[in-house]
Amino acid sequence: MGRHISEVESRLRDYLRRPEQSAGDKLPGERDLALALGVGRTALRPALKALEDEGVIRRHARSGAVLVSIPAPAGRGATIAVVAPLQIGDDRIDGNEPWWIHRVVSTIERVASAAGAEVVLYDQSPLVADPCSVKDLAIRAAHEGAQAVILLHAVGARAKTSHALAVMHDKGVHPIIISSRSYPGLASQVYFDSGWGTYLAVRHVLEHGHTRIGFVGGSSGHEWVRDRLAGYLAALEAADIEASASWIVADDEGERAVTREDGAAALLHWREMPAEERPTAIIAANDILAEGVLAEAHALELSLPGDFSLVGFDNDPAAMRLGLTTIERPTETLGDAVARTVLERLAAGPEAESVTLRLRPVLIPRKTVGPPPK
Repeated sequence: MGRHISEVESRLRDYLRRPEQSAGDKLPGERDLALALGVGRTALRPALKALEDEGVIRRHARSGAVLVSIPAPAGRGATIAVVAPLQIGDDRIDGNEPWWIHRVVSTIERVASAAGAEVVLYDQSPLVADPCSVKDLAIRAAHEGAQAVILLHAVGARAKTSHALAVMHDKGVHPIIISSRSYPGLASQVYFDSGWGTYLAVRHVLEHGHTRIGFVGGSSGHEWVRDRLAGYLAALEAADIEASASWIVADDEGERAVTREDGAAALLHWREMPAEERPTAIIAANDILAEGVLAEAHALELSLPGDFSLVGFDNDPAAMRLGLTTIERPTETLGDAVARTVLERLAAGPEAESVTLRLRPVLIPRKTVGPPPK
């Protein structure tokens, strides 16, 4: 259940969200702040305590209160539904580990609850074999009173997901989608800038002296693979390096699941090239592919980064265990951004326009990148 928010706290949140407020600003004294809000000091103090507990403000006995971060708008009484596959065991769904989805949901719950909204979970796991399950669960959430529905990597064909988003519009429910696919105009979308991630990865190996850099994407039918390929090409172009077609390994077989075998096959392809032409560094479109490259390198008795360098993408638990340099999609940042986007859309009213927010991933350097082999 969402936390109860008083009228005073709601006013305080609105006051701290005004355009002239910025993180780091010192707040007016208690007496002046109460006057600005039109409330008594006794009523103001619990609201200040609630926002302090949330981490929005920091209070000091002598210097007063400081705004740490802009609060989410009050979501008193709002019900937010999350449709996601939550029980997939140890398997990956569309390249995502279940732990990743759980951490995003947990952050959404924390932020929404602090703002007074209730989050209701709709687990798609038992229904993933049903191509209509994403649409059916979204409709069910709307019938059961949700004012907003978040589709968090919900499994389903693009057409079925588009249908679900259109139904949300018809029922006056604001849809939010967290997906590597884009659905222009149908929903607000919060996701990562995949192209920026591979741009960072290429720049990292360039800084180590590599100029022949390969890319393995598995299946280029995926929008996220195409985005990451575009970032790779943009980084090479910025460095005045013309990518050879033989450096890029990605088929066009639609949106099939990428596998470790795709990574292993890519390494074998590059090993067949003359030594003076083959890539000395490899950018993998995700960590599954990178794990396949690492396994094949081990089978061929190649060392990293001695024989070649490798960068993955996603920062899976396996990447940490293997010491893989990779690109991370910060889950807490995503969950926070999704929750705030939902609350802001609800506060804007039923005619609120959809928005698109792209978050920047970060590079996690570990042990698989070094200078080119001599």
